[in-house]
Amino acid sequence: MVQKEVLKKTKIYGLIALLLAIVLVAMIFAYGNTGISPGAPRQPGSSQATQSLGTQVLGTQTSLKTFSSYDELKNYLNQSSGSNLYGSPSYSSAQGTFNALAPEAVPAPYAAPTTASATSQGTTNDYSTTNIQVAGVDEADTVKTDGQYMYVIGNNSQVVYILDASSANPQNAQVLSKISFDSGSPMGIYLSADGNELAVLGSNYVPYAIYGSFPGLYPANVMFPSWTTNTNFVYVYDVSDKANPVLTRNITISGSYVDSRMIGNYVYDIISENAYLLNGTVLLPTVFSGQQPSTVAPTNIYYVNSSDSAYMYTTIMALNIENSQEQAVSTTILMGNAGSIYVSPSNIYLTDEVTTYQGTSTTATQTGTAIVPEPFMPVQIYSQGTEIYRIAISGPSFTLAAEGNVTGTVMNQYSMDEYNGYFRIATTSYDYSSTTSTQENNLYVLDSNLQVVGQLENLASGEALHSARFIGDRCYLVTFNQIDPLFVVDLSQPTNPMVLGNLTIPGYSDFLEPYDATHLIGIGQDVNASIDANKAEIPGDVYYTAVLGLKVSLFDVSNVTNPKETSSIVIGDSGTTSEALTDPKAILFDASRNLLVLPVELYISTNSTATASSGATGTATSGVAIPAPAPLIPAETNYPQFIWQGVYVFNVDLTNGITIQGNITQLDNSPAYLANPSLAAAGSYPWNESQYFITRSLYINNVLYTVSQNRVQLNNLSDLSLLTKVELT
Repeated sequence: MVQKEVLKKTKIYGLIALLLAIVLVAMIFAYGNTGISPGAPRQPGSSQATQSLGTQVLGTQTSLKTFSSYDELKNYLNQSSGSNLYGSPSYSSAQGTFNALAPEAVPAPYAAPTTASATSQGTTNDYSTTNIQVAGVDEADTVKTDGQYMYVIGNNSQVVYILDASSANPQNAQVLSKISFDSGSPMGIYLSADGNELAVLGSNYVPYAIYGSFPGLYPANVMFPSWTTNTNFVYVYDVSDKANPVLTRNITISGSYVDSRMIGNYVYDIISENAYLLNGTVLLPTVFSGQQPSTVAPTNIYYVNSSDSAYMYTTIMALNIENSQEQAVSTTILMGNAGSIYVSPSNIYLTDEVTTYQGTSTTATQTGTAIVPEPFMPVQIYSQGTEIYRIAISGPSFTLAAEGNVTGTVMNQYSMDEYNGYFRIATTSYDYSSTTSTQENNLYVLDSNLQVVGQLENLASGEALHSARFIGDRCYLVTFNQIDPLFVVDLSQPTNPMVLGNLTIPGYSDFLEPYDATHLIGIGQDVNASIDANKAEIPGDVYYTAVLGLKVSLFDVSNVTNPKETSSIVIGDSGTTSEALTDPKAILFDASRNLLVLPVELYISTNSTATASSGATGTATSGVAIPAPAPLIPAETNYPQFIWQGVYVFNVDLTNGITIQGNITQLDNSPAYLANPSLAAAGSYPWNESQYFITRSLYINNVLYTVSQNRVQLNNLSDLSLLTKVELT
């Protein structure tokens, strides 16, 4: 899939001598003790500390503990060879300076030219929202709407635009104001329930380096090494006057953005940062509220003895975006690399993939058995697991409630779920009991203390897990090798999960979208089942020539012992893909309207009869797909060619199944390429116009809005006719 180009501008800050480390340590005593006492987490509405950002001390019911001193933290990190990279002998001998982290200049909002002032109005509209996993738990996205205005990250992900959506009068749609980020990159936005506050989350990329000579390694006057680190920012704007947004909060945190959620008025921002020593000094997470720094004290950093060989600080910050006077609160855990997270209305679940090495072997008869026979090189035998941390949340309060672990690694957030006090998780692991590794799929049920109470292991041995979805007391898993088994798993008895039935069809679904309680929409790829998947170089993968077009399926799971595929459509040939396969927020689905909209990158091969698109500039296709002409691609080209990008608009109902309503594109040259695909084959068409690749769709009343980096386009939702275009400049 063609990836959108995102500019990552950096700015080098003034050089600070190694006294920075001393300053950071000094800050511990000035700012480090602002939390509440253990076991009594601060309740919503209680008084705040006077510091600019409070450190939440977790009420803990687990084995996690805090460090008693700075020296204890330092000694702990010294025991981990992977966590003190910058303090190793090779680097500690460097003579030079260190570029310190500092908050970026705050981007100033400004009104677009020739626009009038606009304020929120109490009009009631029917509109779509971000495709989220858990009801009541919003997720950051590049587009938000309140039904009257739109908030869009665009222009190489460097600008946040505020638009008058004007669904009643589409010709009046326009940009009212925008916020430009010269060095940072906004990654997601949240809109408050009243539509008056906008939170922008993103990263600043800060280069820092050690300058000087490295005796025995590099000659003098060589700049080495050079790393790039991140700071994570949260800016909150008062957007009650849409043409004149006003910055009300400015918080910058050292580290990289992991994920976030919003529950009620509170945004929970999760940041991860390497834990290391620089020339023997521990560098600690630092938070800037405006220009005021606050460094987390070691006595407020939680940790548990882990099998990780390298550690990272994972910080969770809670921020009330509707009350600029309420102090933001954070807490920090020293763990491995924070992976996928799952958030329910009352808990945050952090995961950490842990690899345990068990030595090397060269034969298949030794304990631990090798994955290759002699006379090959010795092979490292290892196992992978996932550590899980449950953090109970209530507004700005955190309680470290439990930690546990399971075998295997988690695929994404949709592989996890909380239901009736139980946490369910699907994982993938590998069995090294033969001369080759075999992929295994597992499902675990854990209680509120994160102790395993039920499990299914070695499910569909040798097949890759492509998608998982939990709905109530059911779990649906899709695995794949040559054909696609859709498993229905009963979780009504948490201590005894069992497979009720499965469906085997060609292809696989990378994402499962619930249609209703007994039907699922599968979005994935069609596959030629006659091609041997074992030809793939990696076990569980699909031999590349076997993958065909984009497949959309409707599954009936009302009879759990006999699930059925009742309808399906395949779009394009091999190479055809969709952002929806990896990012569910790209999916627009509304069961009440029977509406499904997916972005599609269309590839067509010679003499193809696959479903193509005519969608020139929003022209509807009369409810049917237009077959591609034959031959479509020049004879000398024997592989599929990219010829089109846009969205497919589907109607999905239980009577007629899945039907194509039409197609929309923002590629102004689309008709020429569809008429003469050799133009695409000969040039760099995908890259030249990638800024007009549609990544998001939403509707307000009877208008369908499609969003690319450089445009918001309005089409009539009934017949998909073009209404207007709003350029994002």
